[in-house]
Amino acid sequence: MHDMKILLIDVGNSLIKVGIWHKGELLKNKLCTLETLYSELSSYEKLNVSEILFTSVISETKTNKIYSILTKKFNVEITQIKSKRSFLGVKNGYKQPAKLGDDRWCSIVGGHYLYKKSFIIVDCGTAISLDCVGEDAIHKGGYIFSGFEGYWQSFTNAYGLKDLRIKKQKVKSLSPAKSTSDALIKGYILMISSVIEKIYANFSSESRDKPKLIITGSYGAEVSKSLNIKSIFEPNLVLKSLGVIFEKKSKL
Repeated sequence: MHDMKILLIDVGNSLIKVGIWHKGELLKNKLCTLETLYSELSSYEKLNVSEILFTSVISETKTNKIYSILTKKFNVEITQIKSKRSFLGVKNGYKQPAKLGDDRWCSIVGGHYLYKKSFIIVDCGTAISLDCVGEDAIHKGGYIFSGFEGYWQSFTNAYGLKDLRIKKQKVKSLSPAKSTSDALIKGYILMISSVIEKIYANFSSESRDKPKLIITGSYGAEVSKSLNIKSIFEPNLVLKSLGVIFEKKSKL
């Protein structure tokens, strides 16, 4: 089992992440879209993939299309990780477990084995999701906030700023901004950072250990740098969690 190459796929709302899990490490990870997935997978066909694990947050119709692509490309077992009441000793905190996003559930289960203590995951993607998990492997619940795109659109629509364009740039400083676009970007990061710090303080006061704070997602690096508390930025959390899930379920 240790020498097996496992194809991992994280299907997000905007992008798809693909990688190989081999000997406990994530290798050859790439970004693509639903339209380019078929061609991108060609480079993985030569690697003698033994099994495929994937998770998806897009519609069932589009997910089925991806499943069809995988079955055409690979003649191996394919497992889709879906949110459920409990899995590999980790308990889901939602009243209706299936309503928790499958990518969130994957990170919660994988995070328990990756970090081995209580932790908070903040995923800065199309929306921002935040999940609290105790050292007892029980998901305590979570929060969801507007992602940056939604936040930006709410201002441009409400205040007649339709010509304002998002600058694709890294935020070097959170000092007062000297343009409307920079003010919106910095204001959002400060707002989200303050919320994260408040939630972390509350969860820490209820935890027996000091929780780890894990940041992931497309603009997680900027959010992580803006925090006044120690955090770990892990851009490939879902893929690594899928890898860990494969290892744990293989031992059952």
